[in-house]
Amino acid sequence: MKNVSGTKNKIPLLLLVLGLVLASILMSLPLYRFTANVYTKKSANTFVGDDTYLEVRSGVEKIAEDFRAQGMAVTINETVTKRTNSKGEETSLVAFSIEETFTKSIWSFLPVSLPSSVVLRIMAACMILSLLCALAGCAGRKTVLPAAGSPEHGSAVSGNPEHGSAAAGNAGHGSAAAIRFGRRRKKGGAAKKGGRHQILLSASCLLLLTCLVLVPVFILMNNYLFWRKIGLYNADLLTEGKEALFAQIDSFLFHGNMKEAVDQALGNLSVSHSPLVWLLMACFLVSALAAVRLRFGAVKKTLLRAVLIAFVLVVCVVTLYPYYVMFITAFRSNAETLDMYFLHMLPTKWIWSNLSDIVNRGVPRFLLNSLMIAGGATALAMLCGIPAAFAMARMRFKGKKIFLGFVIMSQMFSPVVLLIGISQLMNLLHLSDSIAGLIFINAAFNQAFAIWLLRGTFVAISPEMEQAARIDGCSTAGSLVRVLLPMAAPGIVTTLIFVFINAWNEYTISTVLISTANKRPITVGITQFSSFNMIEWQYLFAASLLATVPVVILFMAIEKHLTSGLTSGGVKG
Repeated sequence: MKNVSGTKNKIPLLLLVLGLVLASILMSLPLYRFTANVYTKKSANTFVGDDTYLEVRSGVEKIAEDFRAQGMAVTINETVTKRTNSKGEETSLVAFSIEETFTKSIWSFLPVSLPSSVVLRIMAACMILSLLCALAGCAGRKTVLPAAGSPEHGSAVSGNPEHGSAAAGNAGHGSAAAIRFGRRRKKGGAAKKGGRHQILLSASCLLLLTCLVLVPVFILMNNYLFWRKIGLYNADLLTEGKEALFAQIDSFLFHGNMKEAVDQALGNLSVSHSPLVWLLMACFLVSALAAVRLRFGAVKKTLLRAVLIAFVLVVCVVTLYPYYVMFITAFRSNAETLDMYFLHMLPTKWIWSNLSDIVNRGVPRFLLNSLMIAGGATALAMLCGIPAAFAMARMRFKGKKIFLGFVIMSQMFSPVVLLIGISQLMNLLHLSDSIAGLIFINAAFNQAFAIWLLRGTFVAISPEMEQAARIDGCSTAGSLVRVLLPMAAPGIVTTLIFVFINAWNEYTISTVLISTANKRPITVGITQFSSFNMIEWQYLFAASLLATVPVVILFMAIEKHLTSGLTSGGVKG
């Protein structure tokens, strides 16, 4: 037997190792730069060169020498501010500051107990494990070629018909059967081993992708810590865990020399990182692609699939984030809703009484009004829109194109433009400040949209179905009800839900026409939580959370018809 190593695996494996080595080298470079003001001395009514200036300067230099004796590389900065007082006299303020500038590598975060250090430890563990899994997975991936003359090569002894040896022939057949049985056993064992190697290579891919994701997490956590959280602690907006965190930062940055003065040093701390830190993602990406090449063979197809999954995840996060904010704010206290620093991702205490508070302030009545308005407007728009759409799709009459143009043109008018006319018409019909008036108005505004969408649905249905129904004795109305409506169900459901949502979200007309509090829809009713003086965010979001429930239930009930209905009208007619 000859064992031939998979030479095609060597290049991807070398690229994987090279990417990890380059990442380790980058993490050893001084990519983070810190500048801290460790001491400040101000001297008023002091001019450069006078005795007071020289005395203060000498004291500052002595303190700087003490810092240098502790191993800190410090520099002295001097600023002079000159002013003229109310008496016309010139005054001068001299400020001396001792600053320390130093650099840190990413690996230097590893032994400390900062929040980003945990991420770095996970990243380091993933780097080591991914390399071990890749090496172990490639070690067993060998192609076995049978040697010439071996039984597997097909040169087993078999019977020779020319010699008429039947016994030899039977022995040959038995030997061939034994060889085939042995091959099946070897193939089964090789499959099991191959499965284990594939699992190892898959684990290597996942670990390297984890490293790729953890790089921006590590950078963002450091930015949050040094640029924001320290400032929140110094402003006394946060207090919990301050001593332990500042002690860790003192040990990490100043080797524990600052002690009680660490607050002042961190108060003016400036942090920057080199753009080279983002090259870590490129290194891990190269290693991950090499691991994908080892595991799947085809990089392009797998990469496109990964990009698609990442894109879907990003879209989901961006889409669902407003709902997440609405949900958590609905159960926060009033003090937390006014927190502009977003100190907590979740409420420190879940205030479930917010729901009972909005119930006592009439929100269920607003929801019921919106259900009646949206449901009535939808039913009326569908009742008038289905016959109109059927006539536009099947019948021929004069002015058909003009009517279609009018239907489209009616969508150009905003409700605000027609507000005065609508208000006068409702007063004339004695429907102002009534739910029935809003039902008629919402149905009218959505009528053109319903007709246009339903017309496309009916055009997509073959006329032969209607003709067959008429042959069986159905009238025009009978064929519409018994044949066309069941076939047009997806398009009707789609139109229904769009009309319902449009009527549910209507705000402008309701604000003008409705003056009685208990007749307001939910879009107008929740404005009671917003005033000139303050906004009750917890009640506003709790009411908004309840307002989404009916629409979500409607979507869940008819979701299976929605997809086919969206494309049912896509036929030119």
